[in-house]
Amino acid sequence: MGIYYDYFSAPDDQAAASAFAEGPDDAGFDTVCVKTIDPAVLLGQAVALLICEPVSRVTGHPRFVHLVTSSEAESTWIVTLPDEVRDAMADAPCERLAEISIPWSQAEEFYGCADPGDLADFLNELAALARRARSHDHGLYCHMVL
Repeated sequence: MGIYYDYFSAPDDQAAASAFAEGPDDAGFDTVCVKTIDPAVLLGQAVALLICEPVSRVTGHPRFVHLVTSSEAESTWIVTLPDEVRDAMADAPCERLAEISIPWSQAEEFYGCADPGDLADFLNELAALARRARSHDHGLYCHMVL
């Protein structure tokens, strides 16, 4: 068992929350799916490496992993990612994403099992999603299912 993460774009929090039951892909949102990269810890670390700031600066933003669905849900949640994260990802060149994937792969939460190439692939998919989201003035969200 594990947690699945669907990163997706939506016009606003209300639209994002509408994907709660069926998931963003089935609801027709532009989506990137991944199993092991949670938004709160691992994505926060990647963004901190990308923008050369402390993780606390990234994760301290009020819209970083802000819950937009019921806090009483036991196995499904949707959270926000701030526009600053979207924009940093959208502006990141492939070479930079590959570069930060090397130190990111050493994060203890990966338990020594992360491949920098796979991480770079994920970051490039997320960056492409971020570019599409920004071009439509949409935000980024993460749908998490236990």
